[in-house]
Amino acid sequence: MLTVGAKSGMNPTAPRHGPAPWRCKQRKGAHTLPNEDFPLRVDGVTAGWAAERRPEDVIPAARTDAWQLVYVRSGTIEERCDDRRVLLRAGGLLFHQPAETFGMRPVGEVPPDVLRLDFLCTQAGMDRFRGAVFHAEPQEQHDLNWLMDAVTEYFEPPDTLGQATVPKEEQPYGAQQQLTIHLENLLILLARRYKRARKPGVRLRRERRQTALVDAARTYFAKNLERELRVDEVCEAIGCTRPQLQAAFRTRLRHTAMEEFSAMRLDYAAQLLARGDTPGEVAERMGYRSGAYFSQKFKEATGNTPSAYRRLQQGLPARRLNRQQKDKDESKTSIAETPPKK
Repeated sequence: MLTVGAKSGMNPTAPRHGPAPWRCKQRKGAHTLPNEDFPLRVDGVTAGWAAERRPEDVIPAARTDAWQLVYVRSGTIEERCDDRRVLLRAGGLLFHQPAETFGMRPVGEVPPDVLRLDFLCTQAGMDRFRGAVFHAEPQEQHDLNWLMDAVTEYFEPPDTLGQATVPKEEQPYGAQQQLTIHLENLLILLARRYKRARKPGVRLRRERRQTALVDAARTYFAKNLERELRVDEVCEAIGCTRPQLQAAFRTRLRHTAMEEFSAMRLDYAAQLLARGDTPGEVAERMGYRSGAYFSQKFKEATGNTPSAYRRLQQGLPARRLNRQQKDKDESKTSIAETPPKK
């Protein structure tokens, strides 16, 4: 008796060539080409550096031969993109395409912390990033922060600003692969967001700019708590105008920039008092015009004088009344208790 295989001239015991029939079923419309399954494959990371730049550090105009990622973790820079000038504040990132002229100039007094990464990627998926400027979201910041820490371990720092970096001779096992994985993951996250909202609405863009301005101003405030600041000085330091700064704080925090700075200074003063510094020491250290002015502002904000707040925080008993104040209070009491004459 012949089997089906034998009847058709096939050896039923011969091994099958290719996938089994039940494994060949494919969802209609599914991708089959490798480039479609991996639309943003990085072919290599060729150079990179991450550092806090001084306000006087300027990268002269140069031409990039690869894709270049630029990310600003803190501070503000002006980035050249051929004939365009783009202002990148904290959280901002962009890509230079191959053969594009780039350059960098720090803006303001806050030293910018910048990542610059050159990489090779010839696939069409990168086309969506040409000319685009992003503000990193928390999930994307995870990969960006990792890349900023990693490039200092994997690449030699440049001898002069703007010079290309070279990989270190000794690198951790799988260093290039790890760099590629984190960079590819970042590109995929950005591409998904870009596809979801290629051009965010005017309101969303304004909210992001205002949030970045508030964050930059509060960072500058935190570094200058021990002296008075002027609004114009803050605007110059973070690269904005006075109306832009005031609008950002009123919209995001419901008060002015200087009100926020005053509150931060008083919070810091409260920490110094709780630590044991005297009101006079705190007033002098923080540059208040006088001890009386400091005491007035502190009481308005906390309901306590600096001396009373200090004693409360240190668990000390309330200050005893001096003899003159005690006699004055007893006199008031005795007058109140004297019965009226008939």
